[in-house]
Amino acid sequence: MNGTEILREVRVIVLAGEEFQRLERLSALIEETVDKATRDFNYDSLWPEDFKKNRGPRKSEDLWGDNEDSKRDNGVGRFSSLLQTYPMMAERRVIVFRFFDDLHPEIRKKICALLQRTPETTLVILEGEKISLSPKPSSVSYREETFKQIYDNKLPDWIRKQFAKRGKKITEDAIALMINNVGSVLGELNKEIEKVVVAVEDKNPVTVTDVEKIVGTFRRYTTYALCNAVGAGDFGEAAHVLTNLMETEKNKETWYITLLASHLMKIAEYNAQIKAGTPPGQAMKVLTASEFLWKTNKYGIQVKNFGWQEVRRALIRLADTDSSLKKSSLDHRLIMELMLPFIMPGHKITL
Repeated sequence: MNGTEILREVRVIVLAGEEFQRLERLSALIEETVDKATRDFNYDSLWPEDFKKNRGPRKSEDLWGDNEDSKRDNGVGRFSSLLQTYPMMAERRVIVFRFFDDLHPEIRKKICALLQRTPETTLVILEGEKISLSPKPSSVSYREETFKQIYDNKLPDWIRKQFAKRGKKITEDAIALMINNVGSVLGELNKEIEKVVVAVEDKNPVTVTDVEKIVGTFRRYTTYALCNAVGAGDFGEAAHVLTNLMETEKNKETWYITLLASHLMKIAEYNAQIKAGTPPGQAMKVLTASEFLWKTNKYGIQVKNFGWQEVRRALIRLADTDSSLKKSSLDHRLIMELMLPFIMPGHKITL
């Protein structure tokens, strides 16, 4: 059986994990299973707000009761009704439940109970970061797809495939510059890929020059930019990037510390390999496989700025800051700002 035939046997699909990939898969599933001609009759999308107190009715007959329990139960009742409604002029009705893991636990239990009775004429798709169904539908009618975070070492291949989907090739240096300037968030990378593909028109492959024109030659507010500014000893740039990161991304301070520590350890590893006689071209791969990025990010300066003593000092300060973030009642942003000058190269502190 092909994918479409197998899908016909499935009544409940769970899409969980990394947001961009699961939403990309959701769009593909909707395209495959919903007949455009009868979409208005056979496709429904439910959100957590549909089960909350202050939600306005989406249909005139879909009114809440007088107390919170009845409001929630009425939302469950609507789902139950949709579940059993026979499709109109189509093989199946499709119900998509967005951000299922944001539902109140009691509501999730009721929905899970109803899913046990999903008819073969209905397909329910549940999506969210973390989804656990209890009880689960029968194995014959249930399928789960979990999308893992794509880590840095896998990003080049992912970018290459995204360009290939659009009929384009891209050079290795251009891929490296994209990651460096945009970051590792798939949704943001995809938007920039779309811009580049539109801008280059018939040109193939996409080069560093193309990426520079569209994405920009200046690093944006990414963790890559933060690590490189610290490594290069540019305190003003590091402070600027850190401030913008903390304004746009909440509660990720410990993640920034982890990335900074990892970056400094890579610098230490490079210097250790050079000391052991490893050729520079081979040792540089600890930090980057791209000579273009080696020059762009001033890695040659970074490895000179941070000898073993400088790395050790900075790592001790990062560890102390991580402990303060977990134990102190001080504002996290203030703790990070106080840390920054102490990890910069050239700072003198008694260990």
